[in-house]
Amino acid sequence: MGLLSSSKSLSKPKNKGSYEEVSGYDLFYQLTYMSATASAGISRNRIFDLASVLKRPTAEYFRRVHLLSQRFGYDYARSCTMVGTEVQEDEMRSLLLRLSVALSSGQPEMDFLSSEAGVQGELYEKEYERDLSSLTLWTDAYGAIVVSVALIVIVNLISTIIYDMGMSTIVGLIFTAVMTAIGGVWVLSRSAPKEMRAFFSEEGPPAQRQARKLGRIAPFVVGTVCGLLLILGVSLGPVLIVVGLLMLPVGIIALRGGAEIDEKDREIGPFLRSLGATAMSTGTTITESITRLDLHSFPNLHRDLRRLRARLAAGIDPDLCWRKFAYETGSVLIGETVGIFIDAVKLGGDSDIVGYLASEFAAKTSMLRAKRKVVASTFTVLTITMNTVVAALMLVILEIIETFSEMIQAAMETVGEDAMASIAMPLPIFSNPPSAVMGYMTIGMVVVLSVINALAVVYTDGGHMLKTYFFLSALISLSGLCMVLVPPLISTIM
Repeated sequence: MGLLSSSKSLSKPKNKGSYEEVSGYDLFYQLTYMSATASAGISRNRIFDLASVLKRPTAEYFRRVHLLSQRFGYDYARSCTMVGTEVQEDEMRSLLLRLSVALSSGQPEMDFLSSEAGVQGELYEKEYERDLSSLTLWTDAYGAIVVSVALIVIVNLISTIIYDMGMSTIVGLIFTAVMTAIGGVWVLSRSAPKEMRAFFSEEGPPAQRQARKLGRIAPFVVGTVCGLLLILGVSLGPVLIVVGLLMLPVGIIALRGGAEIDEKDREIGPFLRSLGATAMSTGTTITESITRLDLHSFPNLHRDLRRLRARLAAGIDPDLCWRKFAYETGSVLIGETVGIFIDAVKLGGDSDIVGYLASEFAAKTSMLRAKRKVVASTFTVLTITMNTVVAALMLVILEIIETFSEMIQAAMETVGEDAMASIAMPLPIFSNPPSAVMGYMTIGMVVVLSVINALAVVYTDGGHMLKTYFFLSALISLSGLCMVLVPPLISTIM
């Protein structure tokens, strides 16, 4: 069984014969783990036993196969056929039926599983790239959605000075705009590849621990300071800037913690490959081999590896040392990769073969995440810029309407309503818009759009949700800055 619990708990069927949905990544990890443990030359019974307790939805299928063989005396080939014929997932059905044929024909488990792991790795890569292509198209569409939302609000604002639409119509249009933006974020969250990168646990690296602690108290601090400023009569613009600045430290630390994970993930594959090759060539144990490696070759993992080496040299239980190492790196991928490597080596697998399999799993996963980063970085810059422009535009329109209403009201007070009515101008067609209500709605829409756009960026980029603090801080601060600068600017112009 792997050293660490994965991001998903062991799936159990909701109803008899039903299974949790399986992703390409789940199957890739399952097959890589099984091929690595099978390389140790262990019995077929042991291979399925280990495969059935992995914290992956795919493990449920192998658990059924294992139970049929152990409790009812079927051979594993027949058990695979019986389970495979009842499976709804096409990939799992095909895999189990092929595995049944391979077992009945006498093909070594290691050969079949390693071949399937390689093929599944390629399929997972193609699936991930298709998701990225879809995500790229949806990020473009999301920009159009945000512009449409802004147009709804702007048309709503302008219509109020031409015709009295009624409060229900105004609220309905605002609600439609909000739901449209939320729908866009939902589509992005569904189209983006699903993955968990970091633990953010109490045992993690300093950045993750700090972000976790600050993330708990930040809402209370922000709420308290915001409430005090509003009670003291501070306008909303400066309040939003202060709120953004208060959230910024949490966001920066969380973002730095995520960046550290990406750097460490790129090095775990070469490290395990080097460690396995060293242990095989020198004929020594993993514990002794790690003392012979130059840890400076892995700068991002250097500090974690030094602690690992010191603990192993002190004679502490190796499983505990490696588990602690994985948690201290804070990376889910490192925990999964180390679990593959250590479990297989402990069972007697060749360290160089196991190191190669584990490093291939880590390298492919890390490479695909780097591709996602390219898509997310472009979308992030576009979204922050677009949010600022849209917020400024809505505030400009609101300020112009309020200034225009004040001018009409002042003119009516100066010459009187009867005189204004006798003027041959189409002024009577203008209504008296509820300026206060429209102001609250527009400013509220600016804030809501900032929150929605921050979530859109995080879902596109992936990683831990604590990163939302950084993007929300940037968007809220820029929106507050627009609220501070736009009214004086419009007053100067008009």
